[in-house]
Amino acid sequence: CDSELSPDSPRVFEPWEPLQAPASLAGGGGTDFSPVFKWADEMDMAPDLLIYFTDAKGRFPDTPPAFPVIWLVKGPEPVPFGERIQLN
Repeated sequence: CDSELSPDSPRVFEPWEPLQAPASLAGGGGTDFSPVFKWADEMDMAPDLLIYFTDAKGRFPDTPPAFPVIWLVKGPEPVPFGERIQLN
């Protein structure tokens, strides 16, 4: 998300549903990652896992969430918490 969640986000998958990555990753830079974490907090949801597809260029929350995060990153940028997996 750029600065707020889009209408079809976040995508919530049940354990029995296949996780499908988007066909393409568009955009680049200027992302505010906080809305997803704020949404989880407001919904009083602690997901089993949050997976973020990103170039990791943007503002991260000041504190890590209490649930695991995997960042699927296209590009060289680091992430401040969670597990980072490089996409090529």
